Amino acid sequence: MSFTWTIPARVDRVVDGDSLVCHLRFLPGRELHGEHVRLAGVNAPELHHKGGAAAKAFVEELLPPGSEVTLVASQKEKFGRLLARVQLADGRDLADLLLAAGHAGPYTP
Repeated sequence: MSFTWTIPARVDRVVDGDSLVCHLRFLPGRELHGEHVRLAGVNAPELHHKGGAAAKAFVEELLPPGSEVTLVASQKEKFGRLLARVQLADGRDLADLLLAAGHAGPYTP
């Protein structure tokens, strides 16, 4: 059986083009601070590779600290990060924006 969670969150910081650290709000009094989130469906270059800094800057411009997002997640990935689709406050999908801008490629684990 597979479950999907829709979780309101606030961006604490952008790690790189496909990773964030977020504050998750499940219910009042049921919050999780400093949760590492890996974007589902895309792979951006690592910071030390060509395009990595540009991918991070792109995400930082879209999601400065304190930005409200919605995470749609179903599992943790191999490094223990929450694997999730990230929806901006206006409903756009972060992975789709990264792909359209050429800052990431499709990825299926």
